[in-house]
Amino acid sequence: MIRAVVLLACLLVLAACGGERNDDGGRNGTEPSSGTGEHMRTMTEAQARQRAQEHIDRAVAALPVKPTLTLQRDDSAECVDPTDDGPRGRYEVGKTYWLDGLPKHRNAEFVDALFDYWVGHGFRVLTDWRAKDDRFVSVENNDDAFRMSVTESVEGDLSLGASSPCVWPDGVPPST
Repeated sequence: MIRAVVLLACLLVLAACGGERNDDGGRNGTEPSSGTGEHMRTMTEAQARQRAQEHIDRAVAALPVKPTLTLQRDDSAECVDPTDDGPRGRYEVGKTYWLDGLPKHRNAEFVDALFDYWVGHGFRVLTDWRAKDDRFVSVENNDDAFRMSVTESVEGDLSLGASSPCVWPDGVPPST
């Protein structure tokens, strides 16, 4: 039950379709929005799912102990309130894993290792609650606007997630 609550909290943080704008006014990984979205290209949902997994795999590789990954979430949800001024009809793709098999007494070390990896590899910190009993860190990649987080449950279990910015299912707006 507590795992479900932690997972829900993680999903809420990752649910925002966000990121910084490029110098040309567009979102990282997309073309600039014209307001109608007719020229807005994105990666596809399949590419976003693959990129989320790549971000997770790289983060896990930075841990001093290799966990067993237990999939908790692999889905997409419509970006119903896009924060990038883009049109509706795009989706956010997300993946979340439990990091099983890690010694819980070393959670602070594991969360710090992820934090250090992210800061050193082009992520900006959105939330840093490493000093709390229920540790939580969320970050956003400066190049592709993917967000990641690590969350510690009340039982001491760690979960790691990644989510994409808003993408068109096929990478281009649907024809009208």
